[in-house]
Amino acid sequence: MFQYIPERIIIDKAVVAEPLTEQICEHFSDIPSKVVENFSWHHDEFGTDPLRNPLTKGKKTLHLKYFKGKSIKACPGFSNELVCCNYFTLDLIENCPFECTYCILQAFLNKPVITIHANLEEILEQVGRLTSAQPGTLFRVGTGEHSDSLALDHILGIKAHVIRYFAKLPNALLELKTKSKHVDHLLDLPHGGKTVISWSVNPEIIVEQEEHKTARLTERLEAARMASEAGYKVAFHFDPMINYPDWEKGYQNLVDQILGSVPPDRIAWISLGALRYISSLKAVVDERFPNSNIFLGEFVPGKDGKMRYLRKIRQRMFRNVQQRIKKLAPRIPTYLCMENSTIWEKTMAYQPQNARVLEDKLVTSLPERFPVEA
Repeated sequence: MFQYIPERIIIDKAVVAEPLTEQICEHFSDIPSKVVENFSWHHDEFGTDPLRNPLTKGKKTLHLKYFKGKSIKACPGFSNELVCCNYFTLDLIENCPFECTYCILQAFLNKPVITIHANLEEILEQVGRLTSAQPGTLFRVGTGEHSDSLALDHILGIKAHVIRYFAKLPNALLELKTKSKHVDHLLDLPHGGKTVISWSVNPEIIVEQEEHKTARLTERLEAARMASEAGYKVAFHFDPMINYPDWEKGYQNLVDQILGSVPPDRIAWISLGALRYISSLKAVVDERFPNSNIFLGEFVPGKDGKMRYLRKIRQRMFRNVQQRIKKLAPRIPTYLCMENSTIWEKTMAYQPQNARVLEDKLVTSLPERFPVEA
């Protein structure tokens, strides 16, 4: 797994005095930095236009900025057309140092640099206000929407603050979703059972071909074992599942590998989701990763505008994994990501009618399976 080192750090004046800014700059004390009033994406004060740079080059700039607006919000994947899980996302970082060929951020973000929201204390205070206003609701909050949660954290040190904060919240659960192996710096933290560390997983052949710069599968599973032994709940996301030759055996073996690495009674949940993408992504991937095979398949546009595998293909893929999990570890809750009720009915033993019912199923499973920690 590669080691990220920025070529420059740009600091907005509004966050110069923030503790997180000082912490990051101290870590990268030998990296050139510059304080600006407000960094403009379309007119780089360093004399180049980052929007014309290759995306990989752009990621070598670290931008520390003041985040304005609402930092915690409902998952953008939520839709009345789909059965969702009422997940919340927390904006902390934008862009990712990893190079997964299918990553939607390539077509979604208009900023090629890696952006850190440095006013962390204010951002966490928003979480506190929201959760305290609804004491009867358990909020499941993830930080992996606009970046991998742990890809850079071993050098930025952000999640230690977040984990400690969530440990004190009575009705919130933090999920850190990653393709990284970096958990050593988290193992001794007082997480209070309020953090789930989860891994996006695929068979090793897909990791090698499509998930560049990420941790290998064996590294992710070893990290999951370490996190589990440190008292963290762990989770896994088979997402995006790829329809490749011999996928049936590949994904069943993946289930076996997971359950051979982490005790099933430490796994909070497993989600399943098939490859989907916005149409503009294909041109970006064709240019950046000409050897990628992710678009080799039968895709159709869904109601949400995203391209998806044919329904029968998705159903076969989900059933393949779901049945293996049910056979080997039937108590682990499983759910589909961004699929409608028809797919649930053809695939899963459990069919929630809406997002609230699915969320209640996941939430109530925690005190049943983790009575001391929930």
